[in-house]
Amino acid sequence: MSKILKIREVGDPILCTKCKEVDIKNINQEILEDIGDLKETLNFTEGFGIAAPQVGINRRIIIIQVDKQKCTYKDCEEVPITVMINPIWKKLSEETEFEFEGCLSVPYIRGKVERYTNIEVTYYNEFGEKITKQLRGFTARDVQHECDHLDGIVFLEKVKEHNGFATKEMINKFNLKENV
Repeated sequence: MSKILKIREVGDPILCTKCKEVDIKNINQEILEDIGDLKETLNFTEGFGIAAPQVGINRRIIIIQVDKQKCTYKDCEEVPITVMINPIWKKLSEETEFEFEGCLSVPYIRGKVERYTNIEVTYYNEFGEKITKQLRGFTARDVQHECDHLDGIVFLEKVKEHNGFATKEMINKFNLKENV
């Protein structure tokens, strides 16, 4: 039975750790239980993605799920719950956008981050099947954000503008765009 795990917040050492790859040929019950817990935890939040280290699991696993009705990003697309094991992405163009992002591990603070708008991601699903997809807009941003967690990077490290931070309340009050 899956359980909701505690979200680790910025300052927790696991958020600064490069995660270990999953042995795709050995997706065992323990890994499947971790995936179930990640899904349950994501569904309990208002987030659109979660990475294993955010709940204290040192594995290269992310899960994304986007409800288009709840997403305020301009290019938001519906994404069913998607498990990505050992994801690797590459840019498909030089085009980028600076947008506000939030993170379950950084409550209350949003930061303006530059991300590629078109990427290709290759990953394995929980059945060990290799999948390659082209992503754009918010989904591309979401995957890049979650993959950063697997390399020990929190979005705060990517904010470049001196006025690139805001709270969720100020974003709403001043009609700024928020994306994650």
